[in-house]
Amino acid sequence: MKNAKKLVAMLLVLAMVLSLGACGNNASNGSSASSQTSTTSDSDDSSTAEEGNTAEPGEFKLPIVDEPVTLTYFNADDTNAAIITNDWNDNEFYQEMERRTGVHLEFETVSSADYQTNFNLMIASGKLADLIYVGASYYAEGVDAAIDDGYFLDLTDKVEEYMPNYNAIRTSDIQYELLSTTDSGRLGAVYELRQSKQGPWLGLWIRQDWLDDLGLDTPVTFDDYHEALTAFKEEKGATAPLILNFSGSDGEFGTMSGGLNVLNSWQLDETGKVNFGPYMDAWKEYVTIMHQWFEEGLIDPDFRATDERTADMAKVVTGASGLFAALYTMPSVYEASSDDPNMNLAPVNPPVKNEGDEIHIRLRDSYTSGNTAISADCENWEVAMRWLDYLYTEEGALLANYGVEGDTFEFDENGDPVFTDKILKNENGWTMTQTVASYLCPSAGIANWSDWTRELAGVSEKDQACYDVWGQADDAWRLPSSVSLTQDESTERAALYADISTTVKEQTAQFISGALDIESNWDAYIASLESSGIERAIEITQAAYDRYLGRVQE
Repeated sequence: MKNAKKLVAMLLVLAMVLSLGACGNNASNGSSASSQTSTTSDSDDSSTAEEGNTAEPGEFKLPIVDEPVTLTYFNADDTNAAIITNDWNDNEFYQEMERRTGVHLEFETVSSADYQTNFNLMIASGKLADLIYVGASYYAEGVDAAIDDGYFLDLTDKVEEYMPNYNAIRTSDIQYELLSTTDSGRLGAVYELRQSKQGPWLGLWIRQDWLDDLGLDTPVTFDDYHEALTAFKEEKGATAPLILNFSGSDGEFGTMSGGLNVLNSWQLDETGKVNFGPYMDAWKEYVTIMHQWFEEGLIDPDFRATDERTADMAKVVTGASGLFAALYTMPSVYEASSDDPNMNLAPVNPPVKNEGDEIHIRLRDSYTSGNTAISADCENWEVAMRWLDYLYTEEGALLANYGVEGDTFEFDENGDPVFTDKILKNENGWTMTQTVASYLCPSAGIANWSDWTRELAGVSEKDQACYDVWGQADDAWRLPSSVSLTQDESTERAALYADISTTVKEQTAQFISGALDIESNWDAYIASLESSGIERAIEITQAAYDRYLGRVQE
């Protein structure tokens, strides 16, 4: 099976290379430590493991090896860290981990933009790194298949013994369990688990100063937004009043369509059944409104090329736009970069049809942001598991999230870790995100017991206010991220979705721009989705959702 998979991967890579050679590469990129109780296990599955530390499960005797051990690690670069260094071994967190554990990491770092291609190349080569970041997210046929095909180590019967701290946290919350376990009950990767769930970190921002100047209230309905955008165009000279992130943040998170309870993805409908947003009646209503606004010059004319999660800096800071989607950390950056001293950005929710309508679509609360798989070829898999488990102890989590006491953090009067000036007022002039990526475990570094709230140390109270605004909507109609497909389901749906997504992206753009008349072509659009297998794809997803509900109820 492994050889067959290698052949398939090689063919996929060859196709990618040929495609890139013909068309060019247009890929784009898509964050208080707690003490945990350790558990023990009677498992004796250690016949192939290297002799390591003799500490009892749940205890940590440092270093974890008697002799230095080197593990290879395949991971993606970090945009912030890459500005400063290209070598993760320059990062102080990894340096301190080596001092404490006796384990050295040899990094195989690839570009984030080309991660999938490089991941496929690694699979095709048969030369797997010991640790593979977000491997569970990039193996196309799913985690079970990655185990069965001989690429990922099956951790199911090993985790209690060799990762008792991780396992204690993993089993403490149903969401953690669902995220970290396949439908078949297996563990094929170690997941980053958040100490507290992160709320919606992306949404709509509006020029509050413009609203104030124009005597307009915060918009709520589509009519309100239409009035505001028209005024932005006519009175403020905005040439792209609304930056519509067509297939990026808007499509994925429903930043404009969410008020109609529809998004460009799999979702639940009002009956609680699985549906596909662009196949629903509400999608027609959404594109009809967007077409009207486009015709009136209220939408960025370049919307079809906008896929990023964060709005174009130039358009925002020059006053070309007054409404856009962006990360919660960005408004202060925009305001500081603008020549307009009066720029004042405020978070808003997507428009609804009628005031008082409930919104059931937004960016979901996040319990995790990544995972680390251990290669089935890893000779020192026991060492790898214990090394990762250290990051789920109180001591290891503190190191990952805050660094070394007395250097990068101190405990305040409440016993909470707070950053020192080395982080907050870095002498190199680095931004907060660059500093964190250089001294601590980067947000996309390795699976750990993460405290995402550390990010808030460099975020203004004003920017943080968006959590309260965006959190007014619920995410009840979003398909839970823990819904997982079987290998066969994943393969079948992926084949169907290739045509489905192309149809949606192309024809939605044409509907909005007016290249296709909505009324005369809508039935043909729906027929195209049906001929591409949308009903079967929904059926597959429904089956996976039903299994998810069964797991929740167990």
